[in-house]
Amino acid sequence: MEEAPTSNNAMSTSNNGMSTSNKINLSGLGVGAIVLTTVYTAVLASQLMATKHKVDYLYYKELTQNK
Repeated sequence: MEEAPTSNNAMSTSNNGMSTSNKINLSGLGVGAIVLTTVYTAVLASQLMATKHKVDYLYYKELTQNK
């Protein structure tokens, strides 16, 4: 007696063996990583520019006092 093939409807897998939910989770992780990297880069750039403005001001102040 032959058994009917069973199908697992809980998770569908693609050809490479990854389930659809794992692909979605991985995509979400990738998007989250890009967003966090962008925010971190923006914070570092703003701190760098603030430091540059302070250094420029101090340098200009020193030049004008020495004249």
